[in-house]
Amino acid sequence: MDPVHFTGKEVIEMAVRIEENGLKFYTDAGKASKNKSVKDLFKTLAEEEGRHIKAFLNLKKLLAEDELASVGFDAYLDEASQYLKALADTEVFTKPEGGKKLAGAVHDEHDVLNTAIGMEKDSLLFYYEIQKMIREKDRAVVDSIIEQEKDHLRKLTELQTGLAGQKGAALE
Repeated sequence: MDPVHFTGKEVIEMAVRIEENGLKFYTDAGKASKNKSVKDLFKTLAEEEGRHIKAFLNLKKLLAEDELASVGFDAYLDEASQYLKALADTEVFTKPEGGKKLAGAVHDEHDVLNTAIGMEKDSLLFYYEIQKMIREKDRAVVDSIIEQEKDHLRKLTELQTGLAGQKGAALE
């Protein structure tokens, strides 16, 4: 049995869905946070998620033109789009409004950072799995997404480490 192969356009559709849900999480968690460092980082991450969405949508237009020019109209595209939307909804930054619900469920900065780190790790796992299913010519699309998500993870872990150091220093 052959594995499913996604086009770059299909991966971009999933990435946009994930980024939209991440944007909602970071926006809502940032508003709820009382820690200025967390609030500032989440505001920055939300802005980056918005930029990722725009970049992915622009890339999708380029891929769509390339793919449609080479294969012509495909009646399956609408069905595939619905399937990929459902797949993205069951994965990272899950259901619509899931980011908002998750942001409301965390109790303190430690929880919110752990949740955000977990979601970014899940995003990376998702994209690494997608990397195995995408056509070779579209692999650079996923590589770019992975690098951006790794940068988010780095920023979150640096803040978490900094906050833990501040907490430890206050106890001494």
